[in-house]
Amino acid sequence: MIADLLTKLEDEKDQWIYDAIDRFHERFMDLDGQWYETGEGPAENQIMNMKSSMYSIRKQKNLELKSKQMELKTIEASMTEDERTHENLETAIEFLDKELVLYADQLQGLEKVQLGKYQVFLDDKFTFDKKDQVVFKERKISKLVESYQMVEMELVDFYQRQLSTIWVLLSRSMENIDSAAKVDFKMDPPQVGLSLKHGRGLDQYIKLGNFEEDFRIVLETLIENNDIVYGYYESQVNQFKEKGIEDIKLLWTQKIEHKRQAEENLHELQEQRKINEKRMLELQDELGSEEIERNQELLEPKLLDDMLKEEFVKTVSRWQDKLFAENASDEERWVYHHYCQLILKQAERIIGNEYF
Repeated sequence: MIADLLTKLEDEKDQWIYDAIDRFHERFMDLDGQWYETGEGPAENQIMNMKSSMYSIRKQKNLELKSKQMELKTIEASMTEDERTHENLETAIEFLDKELVLYADQLQGLEKVQLGKYQVFLDDKFTFDKKDQVVFKERKISKLVESYQMVEMELVDFYQRQLSTIWVLLSRSMENIDSAAKVDFKMDPPQVGLSLKHGRGLDQYIKLGNFEEDFRIVLETLIENNDIVYGYYESQVNQFKEKGIEDIKLLWTQKIEHKRQAEENLHELQEQRKINEKRMLELQDELGSEEIERNQELLEPKLLDDMLKEEFVKTVSRWQDKLFAENASDEERWVYHHYCQLILKQAERIIGNEYF
């Protein structure tokens, strides 16, 4: 009789653990829809394996959760920094556009720079009669020399006024494009001296032919000097003009490349922002779902222990009823007491001393 009871209780001593496992599996599965791993071997080993599996899964999920939280923070920080970069790039492109407009205006202005040529007139310095000849009283050497000098002064003034205007335009263009080139015109053009053929003796020309020949010499000398002066200044104007145009075109090319790079960086930044926004939404959704799952997983170990305690109490209560039954023999009482103590030690190892 006692042997049968021992056999029966030996078979039943682990059942409270199996019942708790079955109840837990009915209520919970892991996130893949599978039961927590229990392994092989005695019930106590199975329940400890199950707890270990729950702990490992929870630990792994915590690591994944922290990793995603860190990734989300990194993306948010990156997006904040990218937003500043985005604003800086837009400002840079806007500034480059203004510079390109300025360079276009400067280039257009420089291309229009041209030195006008003085038109030599000598007739307006003399009075002509009805025969279209200089009147006698003005047919003088002094009058020719004076007229020559007056035209020369007009010629010099004509070019100096132009050069002053051109100097201001070229200097301002160089300043606007931050060019180191310095506009500095040389102002000592070579000139041919006047040499009259009949400019000796009396001041008054007696012969009309002699006056007309010297008049022609004065006019030709002025025209030759005008050609020399014009060429002298024109070559300098063209030199500075071409240098300015070259500098502006070089800067234009550089600014176009800078703008292209800025626009390319802006496009890449915009594409990266789309990727970050998409990933951020994914992470926020995943973290929201995983937070719910995590809260559930945090409850599972306690719920498992509660189920174990409940099944333990059921088993012990049932055995204690037999233990304290009036018709129980001393041997039966000893057996029930022994197995109650046995599963109590088991419960202490599985659940913990603080519960008993």
